[in-house]
Amino acid sequence: MRQPCPSEIERIRSLAATATPTMAASADYPATHLSVRGAVDHAGRVVLWIEAGHPLHGALRTARNGRADLSVDVDLSALRHVGRTPTVRARLWCRGRVSAMPAGERRASALAVWQRTPDEELLAAMDDDPDPAAPLLARVVPALVAYHTYDAAGIIDGAAFRAARPDPVTEAAEHILHHVNDRHRDELSACTRNLPEVPHGAAWLWELDARGATLWVNPADGGNPVLVRVPWSAPITAPCQLERTLYDFLAS
Repeated sequence: MRQPCPSEIERIRSLAATATPTMAASADYPATHLSVRGAVDHAGRVVLWIEAGHPLHGALRTARNGRADLSVDVDLSALRHVGRTPTVRARLWCRGRVSAMPAGERRASALAVWQRTPDEELLAAMDDDPDPAAPLLARVVPALVAYHTYDAAGIIDGAAFRAARPDPVTEAAEHILHHVNDRHRDELSACTRNLPEVPHGAAWLWELDARGATLWVNPADGGNPVLVRVPWSAPITAPCQLERTLYDFLAS
């Protein structure tokens, strides 16, 4: 990416904050993939919402103190819609040990999952319910995180991943980004004509952060899509600044 941009670890941590777990597999049986739902919490841990009947549900219900001696790999996906087409902008693979969520953290964890998958059954997962049919909230503390995006790939130590923080405007940026892609794409595509070495074509906001914006451009001549980095003149520190800066860019 053109500078200035987030550090690689901050960028991946931000992408993880918007990602959704899709599959999990025991490290002992990697060929057996289990469907999962959940989110990544503020501390960089993967929160899994596990319903009754799921293999992990039984393992955690019978585990002493909720700690199953089970190492799992979790696949996560961060999507972006390019037009009506859902496009994977990042895939992440997290390895760590799975354990039941402590009672004092269930509410915050349920809210994190709710933002990705709203469902009233999450209310039951917050309770310390002895009913075997009740869903569970579990967490996986990353020991290792691998990632693959359109322009980068690598591996991050789990402790370094958890110590990093998402870009400070990540949550607000996602809302702004969706609004612009839904309502202001004509202005966005017109702006690319003023950028050097950028092919003429349809543009979408791909990533948005405190240091700049990344655009996805589909060239009008049918060429391969390109990612274009547009840095801000100064780092953003608040959502209102991000809105103003982006508005100025669209009006240029």
